[in-house]
Amino acid sequence: MRDVEMCRHLLGVKAPWDVSHVRMDAQSRQIHVYLTRGRSWFGRYLPDQTLSRWRHTNLGSCQTFIHATVPDSLEVEEKRAAYLGESGNEFSHGLASRVVDCLQAGMSYRQVCDLMNIDVHLAWQIRLAISEGTLPGVAEDVSKRLRSEGPGAAKATQIPPGNDPVWHNMLSSDRPLEVRMLSLRLLLTRCRQEFGQLRGEEARRLKINEIRRFFIKHEKQLASEIEQLAQFRDGAAAGRLES
Repeated sequence: MRDVEMCRHLLGVKAPWDVSHVRMDAQSRQIHVYLTRGRSWFGRYLPDQTLSRWRHTNLGSCQTFIHATVPDSLEVEEKRAAYLGESGNEFSHGLASRVVDCLQAGMSYRQVCDLMNIDVHLAWQIRLAISEGTLPGVAEDVSKRLRSEGPGAAKATQIPPGNDPVWHNMLSSDRPLEVRMLSLRLLLTRCRQEFGQLRGEEARRLKINEIRRFFIKHEKQLASEIEQLAQFRDGAAAGRLES
C-alpha cells in the first residue's frame, strides 16, 4: 500500500482515476503503475487487463510506465491528464510536455533523450509528433528546428511505428517469417494464435505493442527479420488492388 500511495502522490493521480497496484523491477530499474477508474471492492480493485501502456517521466532514476484503459466516452480534458496518453502512442502527455519544455529551453534533442533515458524508437515517435505539429504548446521555432535537421535525423530506427498496418497484417497472416531467434519464434507463434481471437481494436493494439517492443529491444539482432516486415505491407497493398 505504501508504494501505491507514493505513486498516487508523485504522479498526481486524481479521482475518478486511482492507482490499483504498482510493480517494481529492481533489475531493470523500471516502475509499472496500473491505473483504474471507478469504485474499489472493500478497498481493493479487481484486476483487469489494461489496453494501453505509456512511458512517463522518470520517478527518481527509474523508468516509469503507466498502464491504463481510457474509455472512448471520456471527456477530452480528462484524457489530457499528464499521466495518460493517446491510445496510438507509447508516451504519456506528461513525458511529451517535459520533452517540449526542455527543447524550448534550448537543449538539443539528443541531450533531452540522454537526460530522460528515452530509447531510440520512443525518441523518434515524440520527435515526429513535434515536427508534425500534433503536440500542443510547441513553439514554431522548435518544430522548424527539428524539421531542418532533415528526415534522416528523425528516422532513427527501421522498425515501423505501432500504427503501421504491417503489424496487423503480420499477426493476422499465416505467411512464414524466417526467424533466427528462438524467443521471437515462440512469441510470434503465440501472438498469432491469440490475435485472431481478440475483439476490439484496442485489444489488438495491445498485442501489436507487445511484439513490437520485442523488436525494439532486440533491434540489433533482428536486422534480417526487420527487413522481412516489408513483405507484409507489400502483400496487403497487393491484396487491396486485387479486391
